[in-house]
Amino acid sequence: MILIYSHQITARVIYAIDLVFNSVLNTPYELTDDKFHFESYTLPKIAYSKESGISRIFITPDSLLFETDIKATLPNANINYRDFPRFFASDTKDFLGYDIFAMVFYFATRYEEYLKSELDEHQRFKAENSISFKYNCLHIPFLNNAIADFKNKLMRDFSFLNYNSRVFNFVSTIDIDNAFAFANKGFKRNIGGLVKDVFSLKMNQVTQRLVSNLNEEKDPYNTFEFINALSKETQTTLQYFVLIGDYAAYDKNPHYNSTGFRKLLKGLSNHYELGLHPSYESFNHLEKIDIEKKRLEEIIEKKVTSARCHFLRVKFPETYRAFIQAGITDDYTMIYASQSGFRTGLCTPYPWFDLEKNEITSLTIHPSIIMEGTLRDYNKLSVENAKSTSLYLLNEVKNQGGEFVSVWHNDSFVSSQKEWISVYKQLLEKSKTNN
Repeated sequence: MILIYSHQITARVIYAIDLVFNSVLNTPYELTDDKFHFESYTLPKIAYSKESGISRIFITPDSLLFETDIKATLPNANINYRDFPRFFASDTKDFLGYDIFAMVFYFATRYEEYLKSELDEHQRFKAENSISFKYNCLHIPFLNNAIADFKNKLMRDFSFLNYNSRVFNFVSTIDIDNAFAFANKGFKRNIGGLVKDVFSLKMNQVTQRLVSNLNEEKDPYNTFEFINALSKETQTTLQYFVLIGDYAAYDKNPHYNSTGFRKLLKGLSNHYELGLHPSYESFNHLEKIDIEKKRLEEIIEKKVTSARCHFLRVKFPETYRAFIQAGITDDYTMIYASQSGFRTGLCTPYPWFDLEKNEITSLTIHPSIIMEGTLRDYNKLSVENAKSTSLYLLNEVKNQGGEFVSVWHNDSFVSSQKEWISVYKQLLEKSKTNN
């Protein structure tokens, strides 16, 4: 076990050090502010302090972890880096040449997203405004890389230290924004759509609408048997996130009392975990999160403990506080809509830190890595480029023994998306190989 000394133990210090040694390195450690205990300790130890001469191996701390407020400053690093950028550089010849704990804390807590920044049309923090995008490291789990480099340097000094390697994990997640294209949408919505289709001369859609309402299994968005079969065939963990909010401009699932919708959700819940997909409207009406969670629980007769925000609309810290209050323990929202990769710099699940309260919370963040809509609709990639991007990111996570979370939608498995279904299939297949 390694002993870590800090001249002052704060909630931020505890969080950052635990994230590095527990969440990522999966190794035991002890944190102390007792200088006598530290100096007399004969096993591996490292000082996180500006006090000179206390330890041969030390990291010079930035002030970040000893502050309690949120400052509108952005960290810098050498733009011409090797492997990963080193933020919070130190001006002393310490162990790393930068403060790894401050760097991990800053990006894992999404510190920059608390600061005023230009938002997109959906009031989301823009990937293109992020520090990771500026430093061209959004495509790598740069915090995991930094922690792995830290571990390797420690091993050179303390070769007998034991680290419990984490095992790569792949989770396929499906967001159900529209369970059905036509079925179970109610008389009023279907009549309105039918009239619109007729006047637009969309006769194929008129036929599909009529057929789907006569037999919901024929509805083009009812692709769940196919998705489930792929999961079983590749032995892939599969999880669904269900939009169950009131009807609105961006919330268009069937009504939660729809018999067909309820039957679908109940059937899926018998075999797969169902999480909440908090509605678009819940972003500005946080009370809806608990209401929608209870609706889903009533239907599937199970506790719902995971969530991913619809349209990836998350507001720090309000959204996550509402999650905790509603009993959500696991979040899967941390991915940008417009860019694939590592929004938090991590590919490892870790606890959320409430930056305003300076408090470690019970909510676990599962960074999501790739979404089909990003590749296809935002980045306009060809299928071949989408495949190569997916595999590159997959291998980055494999190299770190991390958790790869993919985001797809059930309406992306329609017959017209055959080529894009092949991107998903390849991702599932390659998740089982060593390359």
